Amino acid sequence: MHIPDGLMAPEILAVGWAIALATIAFSIFKVNKKIDEKTVPLMAILAAGIFVAQMLNFPIFGGTTGHLIGAALAAVLVGPYAAVIILTVILLIQCFVFGDGGLTALGLNLTNMAVIGTFVAWGTYKLFPVKLEKVGVIAAAWASIFVAAFACALELAASFSISGGAYGIEAAISLPSMLGYHAVIGIGEGIITGAIFLYLAKVAPEIIKTRKPAEEVTT
Repeated sequence: MHIPDGLMAPEILAVGWAIALATIAFSIFKVNKKIDEKTVPLMAILAAGIFVAQMLNFPIFGGTTGHLIGAALAAVLVGPYAAVIILTVILLIQCFVFGDGGLTALGLNLTNMAVIGTFVAWGTYKLFPVKLEKVGVIAAAWASIFVAAFACALELAASFSISGGAYGIEAAISLPSMLGYHAVIGIGEGIITGAIFLYLAKVAPEIIKTRKPAEEVTT
């Protein structure tokens, strides 16, 4: 899902940067108001684990790649604003150190994975009652990666349309390729996220019981 340089129209890149910078700044503001000493180590552990998971890329027809995101796991455990910061750090390292995703496209990559992926996961998770929390975690993971891929496909199609074909990928290719692959990848993301959540609930229940994903971190 990492978009490389030279693929998107400048107008679409500008929109991506605007959304990403505004959301990241607001997330930092929110987290700084409520973060505690127990949340910081958990954020660091999540960042390390998600970083490794995201490095496993799958080539997708049309010039982009697919991979796990990890936004749902982060959002469920530390809240959406802290999750945005975690995903932002990961994507910055991947871009500047490993060249994964273009520098000019970093705003769009942040928007798709750190912003859209996180808040879609959080919104889906909150739809489920407490007694169905585990199902909600799996659904949130699938939705986060599918909707983020949908956004990426729309950006590719919009770039193609407004540039007359100089940038982007036409919708007839970008939509089915991105959605088809990521519908499957999302199943894997849901299974892995659900398994990690269950594992933590068994071996480290204090993380699940003492996590502050909602009111205390996000308000």
